[in-house]
Amino acid sequence: MSLPWLEAHKNALHERLEAGRLGHAPLIQGPKGVGKRELARWLAERILCLNPAGPDPCGQCRACELMASGTHPDFFGIDIPEDRQSIPVDAIRGLIEKMQLTPSVGAARVGLFVDADAMNRNAANALLKTLEEPAPGAWLILCSDQPASLPATIRSRCQQLALRPPPLETAARWLSEICSEVDEESRSAALVLAGGAPLAACAMLEHGEFERGLSILETLVEPASDRRSGKLLDEWQHDAAGTWQWLARWLALIMKRLRGVSTVDVPMAARLPADLPAERVARLWEQALEGRRTASAGSLRQDLSLGKWLLEWDALMESRSRR
Repeated sequence: MSLPWLEAHKNALHERLEAGRLGHAPLIQGPKGVGKRELARWLAERILCLNPAGPDPCGQCRACELMASGTHPDFFGIDIPEDRQSIPVDAIRGLIEKMQLTPSVGAARVGLFVDADAMNRNAANALLKTLEEPAPGAWLILCSDQPASLPATIRSRCQQLALRPPPLETAARWLSEICSEVDEESRSAALVLAGGAPLAACAMLEHGEFERGLSILETLVEPASDRRSGKLLDEWQHDAAGTWQWLARWLALIMKRLRGVSTVDVPMAARLPADLPAERVARLWEQALEGRRTASAGSLRQDLSLGKWLLEWDALMESRSRR
């Protein structure tokens, strides 16, 4: 999948690599859906390629063939194990041992952290020594949605590259090509709701998330009596993190309207109330963000947290109707 807004970053990384100015541990950071992992994967392929064609890997050498088949012996992808909530220290120790071996193909070895934020404290401490004393020809590429959650000692030893959402016109044009079957109004709304991140908007439209978000909006604006059902909470806690994310998005739009900021790019936002106490809305928004964090961490009984949040929302809406 071509991501045109990454081309300038690719050229800059290529120039640094050719000039020997690219640090051994690039940290690619930015919000979800802007292409961090795609850029990191390209960089890993470019480093390992035996005959790079300008800024791009050649796609034909032995290293490129092995990367394409997922069998390159000098490439190590580090992710959260299926039975864990974070990257454990054992995974880092195993990576360190592998990175110290002689490369099997070419002259480099590459470790790619697709979610560096997921390292627990012991794992981050174990990685620190490798960042301080890298083995010759060893590269560590880290991706982070929330770089502030990484220890400062890790960040300070990386070469940081920040990605931001592309210009709205660029993102909208790309999204219209990838999601051409979706109407323009929905594409524009998804892009705004995704914070301008094209890949996040695309995933929202392609995997039914946009329709789910509209369903949650419908629930928020319907009479309180219709919201008070166990079935609703069962549905919401099935993907609690996603539910909290949508609650936070809709409340963020309410706060914008309360401040007089236009939400014309999200026509369905007109259904949201615009006469609520700002401080109470902000508190519910903060609770939604915290709910998303705890749900993503695997905390139990999200039905209780969601139910409590709904009660507070109902109280807010009922106080509005009594004015």
